[in-house]
Amino acid sequence: MKKLYMIWFTCLIGLLITACYDDNGNYDYRKIGEVQIDGLEGTYECVAYQDVLHVEPKVTITDGSSDLEYFWTLNLTPGSSTTSEKIKIELDTIGRERVLDYPITEKAGAYDLTLWAKNKANGATSIETVSLSVVTPFSEGFYLLKEINGGTDLDLHLKDGSYVMDILEAKDGQPMPGAPVSIGLDPTYSFINAQTEYEITKAVTICTENDVRISNIEDMSVIYTYNTMFLGEIPTGEKPYYIWRNYFGVGYTCDKGIYFSCQAPSYQLLGTGKFGLPVLVNDSEGTKPSFYGVISSRCWFFFDELKGRLLYLDFNGSLHTFKDEDEEGKKQPYPINGIPHKLKYFGINYIAADKETNGYILFEDENNVDKLYIYHMVLSTTNIYNPIKKVIEVDASSKLHEADLFATYESTAKVMYFVANNQIYLYDLEQQVEEPLNPTGMVTGEEITYIKNYYWKEDAVTGDNFDYLVFATHQNGKYKVYMYNILGGKPNGGPVRVLEGDGKVVSMRFVDKDMKIDSTIPAL
Repeated sequence: MKKLYMIWFTCLIGLLITACYDDNGNYDYRKIGEVQIDGLEGTYECVAYQDVLHVEPKVTITDGSSDLEYFWTLNLTPGSSTTSEKIKIELDTIGRERVLDYPITEKAGAYDLTLWAKNKANGATSIETVSLSVVTPFSEGFYLLKEINGGTDLDLHLKDGSYVMDILEAKDGQPMPGAPVSIGLDPTYSFINAQTEYEITKAVTICTENDVRISNIEDMSVIYTYNTMFLGEIPTGEKPYYIWRNYFGVGYTCDKGIYFSCQAPSYQLLGTGKFGLPVLVNDSEGTKPSFYGVISSRCWFFFDELKGRLLYLDFNGSLHTFKDEDEEGKKQPYPINGIPHKLKYFGINYIAADKETNGYILFEDENNVDKLYIYHMVLSTTNIYNPIKKVIEVDASSKLHEADLFATYESTAKVMYFVANNQIYLYDLEQQVEEPLNPTGMVTGEEITYIKNYYWKEDAVTGDNFDYLVFATHQNGKYKVYMYNILGGKPNGGPVRVLEGDGKVVSMRFVDKDMKIDSTIPAL
């Protein structure tokens, strides 16, 4: 027994001595033809539709040969999806050369970027995976809707002066066919994605003369077009006008009627984002909306050309009329129903001190095109009676008779801007007087294609707000957009910003990453 104990003790001492021995030898025995990848960073970050991912790794083989085959793959990192924690891994080959130059067009998110390097001689393969973070430039800046080469496209100018041009052509290979009509913005749009899950995003909406596109602002992917945005049969013969956020839903207006899709993600009310049948007045009367309309009290006010009346679509998607009489039942001198005129422009102005939203409609006399009228109304959804405050006939000498572009100063002074014979004018809506404007820094001779009071006043964190008077011009196939600070309703000093690009700008929208369902967004 003692002998066995001594043998055991001797073995134990030997093991302890071995454990204390420091072996500094190199025993990295690599197989002949083994592939090794070096030079990759742990994480890459790119801006979608702006950056080209460039990766140049060093790949070696132990026997010195160079007969290699490469595959670069890209897929969403498991667990990174905002809509589902269960992601189906689908390896997407994005390159077959050692050096990768890949234009980023993916949706914002976290991705696994993998390089597969294979020795063709013996099949030995090395695999290295790193992280790719894709961010989007689309969440903040000025979207410019433009006509280019007979089609419609979109440019984005960011606050820092950078830009993304021809977004639709980059995404689809070509602009949308047809001339541009309008651009809208929905800060909280709900729809059902390809995985049949509800998804919430900011959406930019485009109407052309013959089509509609609702795009996810995250990556500019198409959510719906005119052919897919209806729940039932696709209407025919319509001229699309505008799509906008209507608080508890999304509104769509065209020359044949007005539609409503109920949804309000901020209140846990999700929806498909699709439209059913047109909304009717009193559940029976159809409408023929005017192109121009305004948002006030979270509702859409517009002129019904079918019966010559002012209507509004409330935030629940119901259509309402106004009574011609006042609260005492007396007929007013200017009826709000059966107006026998042609609408040329509809704008608004909100004076905080008055706590009233003023609506101004410029009408052309039905029987005499030389006569113009401005209807001044106070727009409210709590008042069912005649909202007209006064009607003025525009003086025969006014350049308004020759105007083709219009805008109002929406937030302060009660003035209207218009362009007649490529000259900008200011029209005082209280005094009924006008004067030409010649903003400092604008190049003479350029065709004026768009005017608008554009503002953002809800940046409580950085205070990066603005209130601009905007003019877009076109010359030799290129545009310029001049943005001015405003003082007393007039452009003050030189332009704060000048945006430039190819095409002709016909409308614009500003988007801020902090926009919410109740954010104040300028009218059409």
